Formats: sequence, C-alpha cells, structure tokens
Amino acid sequence: MLELHQFRHSPFCLKVRMALAAKELEYRAVEITPAIGQLSIFQKTGQKKLPVLFDKETTICESSSIIRYLEQLKSEQRLIPENSKEESQAKIIKNCADTTLANSIRTLFIQEVMKDSELLSSLFSNGIPLSVKNFLQKIPLNLAGRISEFVNHQAKETLKLNLAFLTTLLKDENWIIGNQMSIADISVAAHLSLLSFPASSGEKLCQKGCPLFSRDPNFELLFNWKNEIDNKLIQPNLEPY
Repeated sequence: MLELHQFRHSPFCLKVRMALAAKELEYRAVEITPAIGQLSIFQKTGQKKLPVLFDKETTICESSSIIRYLEQLKSEQRLIPENSKEESQAKIIKNCADTTLANSIRTLFIQEVMKDSELLSSLFSNGIPLSVKNFLQKIPLNLAGRISEFVNHQAKETLKLNLAFLTTLLKDENWIIGNQMSIADISVAAHLSLLSFPASSGEKLCQKGCPLFSRDPNFELLFNWKNEIDNKLIQPNLEPY
C-alpha cells in the first residue's frame, strides 16, 4: 500500500491527499511532527520537506512530482489534461498556486497564528513542538507588528489580485481549466485551506484561517467552489488516519 508521510495541515500535503482521493487510491497516512519528526524523513530521503510518498522501494518527494507519479500509477481520473494546451494552462496555474499564491497566503497566515494562540495549538495534535515555541518566543511582538505592517500590506494586495483573478475564472465554470478537475484545481483549493480550514481539519480548526478573505463577499464564489472540492475529496470520514 502507498504510504504518505505528511504534516496534515500543510497545503502541499493536502494537495497530494486530494490527488489520491480523486484517483481513488488507497494509502496509509503517517503524521510527521514538524522539526523533530522531519529528522527521520531526512535519514530516509536526504531531505526534510514534506510530503513524501513511499511505494514499496520507490520514494517520491515534492507534491507535484508525487502527482505525476500517481498519473503513471493510475491513468483513470486524470489530473494532468491530455490536451497539450490545457496541460500547459493547468501547469501554469499550478505553478502560480505553489509560489505566488502560497507565499502571500503563508505570510498572512503566520500573522494570524501569532495573534491567536488557540489557532497555533490547534495545528499540532501532539502539542506545539519546542522548536516552534522557541522561534515564536524570539520574535518581539512590537517587531512582529512592524514586520507585518511592512510585509503584509504587499502580501494582502497580491492575494486580493490573485483571489479576484481566480474568482473571475470560475464564473459560469465548474473547473479552472477544461471540463474536469485538474491539478490546477486541487493546487488552488489546497492552498486556500490556510484561509479557511476544511472540516477534515477537525472541529477546532474548521473554517478558521484568515476571515478577512474567506468571508469577503467578493470571493464568496471562490470559497464556495473550494468547499465543494473539500466535500468531494476530503470529507472527515474518508481521511485514512
């Protein structure tokens, strides 16, 4: 059986779980504690980033590489379009989601976490790792405020533009590219999870994140679309934990 080593709330790990669900592939999820648990991953693979997929003797790192592997493993329910033009478009959207969109969301999410200790503790089912606590304790609150003022303004503006663009793409459409779900859709939906956590994240996290954006009426269409994907692919009773 496939074995996915992950940090449950990482959008990149969520993206892989969505792909596995879309392809109806069975797998076992192994939860890795950030920092401490990643040492074992480093010993096995030579790198610390998650997710990592193990298939018997085969090891695949990085979410996009894992999804390409899954496409070869099971050709049904394709996530990479066969049409060359749609394939290129889907990969462009996926790359933007994994970089520009992910970076701006992460910046704003960190700000939310620093303001909400309950949100931080809810991210770690086994308690907050000491390394994370030490990192946060070393950041003076007034300095964090100045950094957020300087950095987060640009992140907010970038995110607003990206969310508006994605909302426009989905008007009168079910999917971002073509007429079926693709890697573009699951990449965008996975990264939006930090703005509004899915039900599968647990009662403490469900719908939490960054309400400034997730509850903005201008983006209601986009987040309703995200919720539909959540319900289809990552319902709590379908999570293999």
